[in-house]
Amino acid sequence: MNSERSESYSKAILRYRQYLFRSDFFIVISATLVTYAFRFQGLGDIAHKSVNNFLLVCALPLLWLFSLQICNTWNYSTVENRRKALDSIFQASWRATVFVGFASYLLHDSISRLWVFLTSGVIVAFLTASRLLVDYFFTKTYRTSIQETYLVIARGSQEMEQDLIPPRRDTAGNQVRYLWMAPPDRGEDESWLEGLESRIQAESIDGIIIMLSAQVGGDLLVRISKYYYMGITEILLFTPLAAELSLFRPTTHVNWVRIEEPQIVNSGYAVKRVFDMFFAAITLAILSPILLIISIGVKISSKGPVLYISNRMGSHGRYFRFPKFRTMIKDADTLRSDVIGAPDENIAERYRLDPRITPFGRFLRRWSLDELPQLWCVLIGTMSVVGPRPILEEEYALVGHKSRFRSIATPGLTGLWQVSGRKEVDWQERMNMDTQYIQNWSFVQDMLLILKTFVAILTGHGSY
Repeated sequence: MNSERSESYSKAILRYRQYLFRSDFFIVISATLVTYAFRFQGLGDIAHKSVNNFLLVCALPLLWLFSLQICNTWNYSTVENRRKALDSIFQASWRATVFVGFASYLLHDSISRLWVFLTSGVIVAFLTASRLLVDYFFTKTYRTSIQETYLVIARGSQEMEQDLIPPRRDTAGNQVRYLWMAPPDRGEDESWLEGLESRIQAESIDGIIIMLSAQVGGDLLVRISKYYYMGITEILLFTPLAAELSLFRPTTHVNWVRIEEPQIVNSGYAVKRVFDMFFAAITLAILSPILLIISIGVKISSKGPVLYISNRMGSHGRYFRFPKFRTMIKDADTLRSDVIGAPDENIAERYRLDPRITPFGRFLRRWSLDELPQLWCVLIGTMSVVGPRPILEEEYALVGHKSRFRSIATPGLTGLWQVSGRKEVDWQERMNMDTQYIQNWSFVQDMLLILKTFVAILTGHGSY
């Protein structure tokens, strides 16, 4: 073991989990007591004289902690993923509220709904702030002093296999090392598992990567997964089906899975559409003076119309009129093929240096103000607030058959790749992110992406 290694990732994440559990416990108990004192100043309050009411008040923090636990709030996979960590808090909030209501029904006693919602709101706010704060300090420490060791189980060439391993976390000095282990021809050999367990202990392994060449069967995968109890933070399995696994659900028949319909076109569509209409109507009303000012600025800064309107592909392959404030010189479309060309790994650089963009247009793009007219599209239903970005007609031929799955969703103002680098994200990665968004859609995810969009606009990352 490297003597210069300051701390393993598994030990650091364990400390992080322990701190979160303690802080969550303190926040839940404190918020319950403080909001109770704020809401019920007199001990003689009639609504809180009964024993049942006292039990309900005492039960709320316990139900909150229970909800956090069933939402896997303190699991490794949740703790190290900021989106999942925040999502688990919001999931726990409505579960705790439902549990309190059910308990109130069973005890045949009412409890102040204002107090319940006030307490839940305070808990959500403080749990969210706590995670963001701790995540900041943990990441800062992690990037400077923590190293990782992964054990790769494979039979193939190390050079070829390592090219398939996704880049690990961004650590200072590339402090990630890989140890290799080849299983015997018969994967069921018990001695191999014993050797694996011994090596995990001796080398302080943080994670295990199982390559396809290892030919490890389902039974051995289950046994290897039990090594989480030894402090392993993650066990990764390389499989070409990884991107599609969220589509599968087990059935009652062995060796069969059901391919699920994405929620974004199922029960989630109505919720998404109602939110879109309210969001677009309110935002248009508030921003109407700014829209007028931008229109005047576009008109006097360069020759041409105020709006640039093009045909974009919407849901199910239908085209729609896509408006933006004009940010380029007049007739810029005729120069597009010469300036931008076909999407490839260098397209982001060509976007950044695009000579067709006017000075005022570059300002609008920097703050994403050129996209505001699309709120009208959201209002009438041709676009959504969050979704895959609509593509040009000529770009459709460049979309692979797999990526055309993205067209089942209504295109959005913002989306997963827009908050992951905006124009710095290459073409195929955009397509993959859009597909991932559809497969894993949830309303909470949409809310988080909207918040991340504001952060991306303020920082200007990836804007040209």
